[in-house]
Amino acid sequence: MRKYLFTIILALIILSIINQRSIQKAVELYEEEKGTPQVEKDFLAINWSVSCESESKI
Repeated sequence: MRKYLFTIILALIILSIINQRSIQKAVELYEEEKGTPQVEKDFLAINWSVSCESESKI
């Protein structure tokens, strides 16, 4: 039983780290496009979304 609990906790930690890196990459891409990223995420960053408001004027 402990082995399964350890595996689940380890998987959640790895998933959280991977998602944090994905969020950071998305923010960097929005900033390259001269936008202002708005990030929404839950506690472990399992569910997240990024939206951007462009600062460029046409």
